Amino acid sequence: MHSTLNIASKVNDYEVTFVDSLETIIDEIQKPNTITFIDFNVLKLYPQLDLNNVIEIPATEDSKTLEYAGKVFSKLSELKANVKTKLVVIGGGILQDICGFCASTYCRGIEYILVPTTLLAQTDSCIGGKTSINFQNKKNLIGTFYPQSKFTNTLSELDYISGLGEIYKFHILQNKIHDFNPDGDIEAMIYDGLNYKTGILLRDEFDRGERKFLNFGHTFGHALESVSNHEIPHGIAVILGCMIAVSVSERIGSEVNNYDTIMIKGASLLKRSGMEFRKEWFDFEKLLPIIKSDKKSTGQLTMVLVDNNPFLKDIDNLDIIQPILMKIYETI
Repeated sequence: MHSTLNIASKVNDYEVTFVDSLETIIDEIQKPNTITFIDFNVLKLYPQLDLNNVIEIPATEDSKTLEYAGKVFSKLSELKANVKTKLVVIGGGILQDICGFCASTYCRGIEYILVPTTLLAQTDSCIGGKTSINFQNKKNLIGTFYPQSKFTNTLSELDYISGLGEIYKFHILQNKIHDFNPDGDIEAMIYDGLNYKTGILLRDEFDRGERKFLNFGHTFGHALESVSNHEIPHGIAVILGCMIAVSVSERIGSEVNNYDTIMIKGASLLKRSGMEFRKEWFDFEKLLPIIKSDKKSTGQLTMVLVDNNPFLKDIDNLDIIQPILMKIYETI
C-alpha cells in the first residue's frame, strides 16, 4: 500500500503519511514542546493516549466558535506555548478546524500535525490547509489557509457512511462512479481521493480556479446541515448535495455520465445510514437564504455542476429546484 503523499504549498510543504501503529502517534505526542488536543470520544476509546499535555475537546459544532478558540488560546498560553511549540491534533474535522485555526494565528503561526480519526477527515479535510470556525450561525465563515506539518473500526454506521460522502463525491468528479464500493478497499479509495485532491491543490492552492470544483455537492450540503441544525452530518449532507447537483445538471440539459448509477448509489448510502430525514429540511425557501449567506456566495445560486467535467453555473430558473429536492426526499 502507498505510504506517503507529498504536497507542495506556498505556505509550507507537507506530507500525508499512512501509519498502522498507535506507537507512532504516541512517539509524536511525547516529543519535547508538544501539546496534543484530542477528541473526548477518541480518548475514551484509546486511554493509552492520555499522556502529558493531552487536552480533551468536545467534537461538536459548538467548539467551532470564536469563544471556544479563546479557550484554546488560553490553554496554549497557560502551557507557555511558543513559536517552537508543535500541536498534535487527534480527531475529526471539527478538531482540525478549531485547532488548525488557532495554530495558524497563535504566535502568527505554529506547527501542527493532524491525526484524522474519522473516515470523513481521512478522505478529504486532512489535506488542503483550510481551517475555519462558525460565526453568527454561519458555517465556516471565518478561516485561514494554513497547511499542517505532516481508527475507523470504532465508527458508528452513520459516521462511516458519512465518511464515504467525500469518497462518493471524488468518484463522481473523476467519472468513475462504477468503481465506488462502500464495502471495498477503503484505504485504497482514501488514497485515490487524496491523490486526486493533491493534484488540484498543486495547481490551485488558494481557491482561485480549479479548486472551486471540490465544492461539488457543498452548495446544498452546507445549507442542509444548517437548516437541520446539524442533525445531518457533513458527509451525509455532501451525498445529498451531490445528488441535487447531478439532478440540476441533468435538468438544465447537461449529459451527466452514469446519472442513474450516481443517483442509485447515493440513495443506497443514505438508506444504509439509518438517518431519518424530515421533509421540512428540503424546503427551498428555507435553504436559499442560507445558501446566499454562505461565505462563497456572490448573492446568486451558483453551483458546481457536472457533465464530462465539473463546471460553475449560475442557476437562473430557480423553479426547477423544489421539484428536484422533493424527488430526492421521496427516494430516501
